[in-house]
Amino acid sequence: MARFILGLPFAGAITIALFLLMRYLVLPGDGEVEKGEEGQKINITRPERDENSEARDRNKPDRPQKQSKPPPPPPMQMDKNVKPMSNTMSMSMPDFNSDLNLSALGAPSDRTATPLVRIPPQYPQRAASRGTEGWVLVEFTITPAGTVSDAVVIDSDPANIFNRSALRAIAKWKYRPKIVDQKPVAQYGMQQLISYELEK
Repeated sequence: MARFILGLPFAGAITIALFLLMRYLVLPGDGEVEKGEEGQKINITRPERDENSEARDRNKPDRPQKQSKPPPPPPMQMDKNVKPMSNTMSMSMPDFNSDLNLSALGAPSDRTATPLVRIPPQYPQRAASRGTEGWVLVEFTITPAGTVSDAVVIDSDPANIFNRSALRAIAKWKYRPKIVDQKPVAQYGMQQLISYELEK
């Protein structure tokens, strides 16, 4: 408490001294501020027009004359020996009622389904991380449109590891459908073995 009482006069004296110093710095000095040189003035005025100057004589060019229409072409002279063509034409049409051998013309004959697009299955990430290999036997039907339907897993090793991957891949396969009597038909009981092996 004694220190606080002794330090109070010193703090007041320092505060007053600081206020006086600030007042001295803020107020201008005795001399007046010298006026700077005035900047150069630029006078922008519109120049007066010379009344004695003569205006240019601008002559407009003459319009081009319209060309006369070209004369019509002379009439064509027909040769008297040439007979004009008649509007009717005679053509001999083939008889489509007769039996044709379509197989000789390249028409598709009876055949079994053949693969067109085979998308490889994706290796399951969990099986790949564990180094698991195996196979899946899938049975399916090829529709007349060449798509795969009714795909089921017949057997697999190991069980239930690669089944979903194999079914997803086979569902995207495309085939040229089976042809019977020149018509596409469904082919049932198709089987495919899909192997899963890691690259070594």
